[in-house]
Amino acid sequence: MTSRLNIKHIMLAILMIGVAAIAGWLLGSGKLDSSAQQTTSQLAVTPPVEIVNGVTVVTMDTATQIQNGIHADALTSSESRTEITAYGTVLDLQPLIGLRTRYAAGLADADTARAAQAASQQEYQRSLALYQDKQNISLKSFQAAQAIYRSDQAKTQMTTVKLQNIQAEMRQQFGATITHWALDSRSPKFARLLKRQEVLLRITVPLDDGNAAPVRIKIDANDKRRLPAQLVSPSPQSDPLIQGRAFIYRTATPLASGTRIAAYLPTATQTTHGIVIPADAIVWYGGQPWAYVQINAKQFGRYPVAEQSPMLGGFFVTRGFKAEQRVVVNGAQLLLSEELKPPPGGSGCKDPECDD
Repeated sequence: MTSRLNIKHIMLAILMIGVAAIAGWLLGSGKLDSSAQQTTSQLAVTPPVEIVNGVTVVTMDTATQIQNGIHADALTSSESRTEITAYGTVLDLQPLIGLRTRYAAGLADADTARAAQAASQQEYQRSLALYQDKQNISLKSFQAAQAIYRSDQAKTQMTTVKLQNIQAEMRQQFGATITHWALDSRSPKFARLLKRQEVLLRITVPLDDGNAAPVRIKIDANDKRRLPAQLVSPSPQSDPLIQGRAFIYRTATPLASGTRIAAYLPTATQTTHGIVIPADAIVWYGGQPWAYVQINAKQFGRYPVAEQSPMLGGFFVTRGFKAEQRVVVNGAQLLLSEELKPPPGGSGCKDPECDD
């Protein structure tokens, strides 16, 4: 029994020596290192977010892109007419509505005065005829009828003057065109103002601009889009805070009264060449707009949309992007969310102050 155990121990020792010898040979020949390096290279993968030449690049495989609906479109070159930036205010229509109410009351007073004048005139003419026909009425009765008629004449004239003054006050504040709208009870344009389907804007054009006010302009809305506005008339009043020539425009945007806005007035001939970045491609980060450009089949770089001009449907830029570049128009916000995910084991803070 003892001899058999010794034989097993001897064979086990020989096996271990053989394994050690083979491992030593592999290590000496470098084959073990290359095998380990190959395993390490197989485990290495491209990081999902990295900085390449100062640009943040997000990597996403094709299957994940399809699953999340990531889609990019090619940019095209465009032209934009050179613009003048002007500023203005949304007009408060309450004074105009108040004047319109006073005018309606004045019309009622004028109708009443004319009716009273017509009645007293008939009485005066009847009294005059009787008095001239052998004094069939007394002089006192005739003079009383005459006084009432002349008083009613004066009241009628006074109501006419009041109506004229209200019209003049309207024109002094809002101009002849809007006054005509307000005094026409069947005006569809004024009805849209009353329902706030449209609002009026007072836009001040710089004094050094000798061009006529354009019929159509663009204004900045609260959601960073440009919306159209149409010229109504010159403004009889100007903004005391802005020097220039003032004009009244109307726009179908329910902006609050008193809101200060920026307006963009096109010039007559000058144009600028550039690129339009679609609104669907814009993501906001750090207080400014960005767009993701597709670098290759799996990588997307986030680029700033600098020196942009908001326009209907997007931003017009003159640098930073080229025609035929593909920008993400569906799923850009998802790429930003992927970019901002904290790394495994990280603090979860993307702010540079976290490094302090």
